[in-house]
Amino acid sequence: MYDWIYDRFGSIGLLTATLSFGFCFYFVFVRLSYSYYFIQNRNRYVPDYQENPEELRDAKLWSARNIIGNTLFVFPIQLLIVFGYSKLYYGLGEHGWVYLIASTVGAILFAETSIYWLHRALHVRPLYGWLHAVHHRFREPTSWVSYAFNPLDSFIQSLPYHVYIFLIPTNAWIYMSLWIFSSFWTLTIHDRVRWTPDFLGSIVNHTGCHTAHHWFHRHNYGNYFTFWDRICGTYFDPDRLPHKFFAVKSGATRRDSAERQQPAQL
Repeated sequence: MYDWIYDRFGSIGLLTATLSFGFCFYFVFVRLSYSYYFIQNRNRYVPDYQENPEELRDAKLWSARNIIGNTLFVFPIQLLIVFGYSKLYYGLGEHGWVYLIASTVGAILFAETSIYWLHRALHVRPLYGWLHAVHHRFREPTSWVSYAFNPLDSFIQSLPYHVYIFLIPTNAWIYMSLWIFSSFWTLTIHDRVRWTPDFLGSIVNHTGCHTAHHWFHRHNYGNYFTFWDRICGTYFDPDRLPHKFFAVKSGATRRDSAERQQPAQL
């Protein structure tokens, strides 16, 4: 895809396409998420949420900076890909289907491990104050907060996906799919509503886990999974969050919360 855009529109076209994708994603999917959970269905999912116009403006401003900054940071990587320095290949069966599956799993595990330790490092001073504190000024996450980062912070956390393709032959469609999926994942873990089934709740670093991360700061540094947090003792069970976050808890806990909110029958 980068090759096609660069061949036809050059560097400006590649920058414009990346920037347009970022802003379109943010102002379409993020707006839809916020509208659905925090406005239309507030009483159902986040009844304690109080909209703060100043905080929302701050989140949108930092998100815009983040999108612009990441477009610039990722541009050299895109050029390296265009000029053939990466190990990307395009045919799904070029290295065989077993390799395709193995390299995809490898990309996920490489990113999971790298992001855990990078994220944890970003919580250590002075990196926290320089970079990550921007995102954590929003203690109670919302959809609009999902991309409110210092640009260098979010680029550092996305870097493992890019590094992997220069180390290991990776299918280009898998690379792009993981990048796009990570964009949606970042949104879903900030919307304060958990859809992950209970049988995956102890494995997946779902919305509840990340809500606990925002609330307590020192837990749940993982990306998609919880295994590094469990190994390193940084896991926090989201069912232990304050009652106001009932929508991120397990199904049983949500039902108990709903029953407590029902008026007594006469």
